[in-house]
Amino acid sequence: MSTGDSWIFKSTLKHANVQALNPEQRELVDAYRLGKLDEQDFQCQLLKDPALAKWVRQVLEAASREPLSK
Repeated sequence: MSTGDSWIFKSTLKHANVQALNPEQRELVDAYRLGKLDEQDFQCQLLKDPALAKWVRQVLEAASREPLSK
């Protein structure tokens, strides 16, 4: 993900409904959004947590209104 894409991604997450996430997942999203967790570490967390990865995908698809390719 490029720096510009990362900024858009973080901005999208800022306005996402995090109520669907458990406290640990919310903490990860907040840490990433605030720059306390870098891109590579966040991607590793997404690989470890399919539910969080699915939520991120849904947030981004809703923001873009286009399905993401798999």
